[in-house]
Amino acid sequence: MYPDFWKKIEEYRAPMEQLDANIWDSTYFMRRDDSLVFCEGYCHPRNALYGKIIYYPRDKGDVSIHGRPYECITKKLVDDEMVYVTHPAQIARQCEIDPSLARKRPPYAQYELEFRMNDFAGYFDCRKSLRKAMEYYPRIESAAHQVSDVLDIPMERLGVTGSLAYGVYDPHDEDFDVVFFGTIKENRRVVQKIYEITCDPKKQVIEFNKLWPMRFHHNGVLVCPFFVYSDWKEVPLKDFTVDVIREKVHATGRVCEDRHAIYMPAIVQLDSVMVEGDRSAPLPLIIYDGALRGDFREGDEVRTTGMLVRVSQGREEFEALLVNLYNQIEKVN
Repeated sequence: MYPDFWKKIEEYRAPMEQLDANIWDSTYFMRRDDSLVFCEGYCHPRNALYGKIIYYPRDKGDVSIHGRPYECITKKLVDDEMVYVTHPAQIARQCEIDPSLARKRPPYAQYELEFRMNDFAGYFDCRKSLRKAMEYYPRIESAAHQVSDVLDIPMERLGVTGSLAYGVYDPHDEDFDVVFFGTIKENRRVVQKIYEITCDPKKQVIEFNKLWPMRFHHNGVLVCPFFVYSDWKEVPLKDFTVDVIREKVHATGRVCEDRHAIYMPAIVQLDSVMVEGDRSAPLPLIIYDGALRGDFREGDEVRTTGMLVRVSQGREEFEALLVNLYNQIEKVN
């Protein structure tokens, strides 16, 4: 069934044998049930990964992927408008689709699910997908070159995620989900240019009642950046465990360092920290929600209702604040 679907998918999909030993954030995978899974973060179980089903094949689904109907797990159509589905509801629906996914997960991955690698039929390489999309869609080729020029970043460091990762382009919904590969220094230079662009209110993006600080409009295209470490040695949390010290704490602090704030997970260093009204030593804040990439910058004062945890990574151990849902943290300045 769906020969046009399979013809296009096979052009974009890569076999699992070609997957790098390290799993990179913002990569799409295809399960053997043909569902599409979005992988987030850099710390994953042995022979598995943490992610979420974004699209599930369903005859009555209201999303078309190369002519095949799919159900969208993260958004739903209400009165002709796509509205966001909450994380708990997303988890519930995915476990309904596949009850074997309802396994215990670490605190940081509470709103992710564990997918076994041998359940995947392939993955979508971000950079390969961009080159394919540029071949098929002149608008995407133009957008890619414009983004490269305006941000002064070479094309070889660009990829795509979102629907373009598996070849879907909707001219009526031109979100350009660009993946930027780079070292911390290279990516910081790019994001600074983005922050300069978004000083212009006309180029800012407000969606789902939220201002997205790294997204911007450029010549009619909505650019949605996803920053990825190109140097695995620079990934701060790639093989770690978490023990919960206190399940729920109210804390405030000031962001004093933000070089990992644009990634998933976003990590910022806090000083002037108060935990449950008591002064605390400076603490890192780990934000395990991809919707908050780049939201917090140096100088921001924040309030959280997350967890106090002990992080272990190799011989290193430290306490940290952890939030895994966007509504557990807010700016107070």
